[in-house]
Amino acid sequence: MLREGAVIVFVEVRTRGPGAWTGALASVDAKKRARLRRAGELLWHERFAHDATIDRVRFDVAAVRFLPDGSAEVEHIRAAF
Repeated sequence: MLREGAVIVFVEVRTRGPGAWTGALASVDAKKRARLRRAGELLWHERFAHDATIDRVRFDVAAVRFLPDGSAEVEHIRAAF
């Protein structure tokens, strides 16, 4: 979780190995999105609802892909859902 101005950003970071059946982004399915929204709603009510400096929340997804040379690529999708 991070803050970007008046927005609280929840970032789901996913990775998959080279033999996985689905990619990292595809692993954030409807069920996972619903769980993340519920968690975000709980945090909103517990920590941020009464903070006048915060307008809203946003859900981002970061997909990490490991390359054969040992390096990694990160794909960041803002407002993914």
